[in-house]
Amino acid sequence: MSHYNKEMQLRKTCKLYAYVLEAQGKEVPESILECRDSNGSEEYDCLVDCVADLSQELKSFDSETFEEIVNNTQSEEARELAHWWAMYQLYIPLETN
Repeated sequence: MSHYNKEMQLRKTCKLYAYVLEAQGKEVPESILECRDSNGSEEYDCLVDCVADLSQELKSFDSETFEEIVNNTQSEEARELAHWWAMYQLYIPLETN
């Protein structure tokens, strides 16, 4: 993956992670906000990799919270998150305990 593509994916993940935290009324770390809000035109490199944090957050949801935040058909962010989660599960197998 090229540097540009990786940065775009990291930015998208930060955007989704911020959405999840905000939807729960949690504080979003400044580094996540900076990554989410950068548009690639400035010299800020999106170096925040929050894939593990986002996946852990989603794994911790009960079914009601998951439905409300991830499967909310009225929210574009939720649809993007649902797609991200589906792709994550395809490419990164969930741990079985």
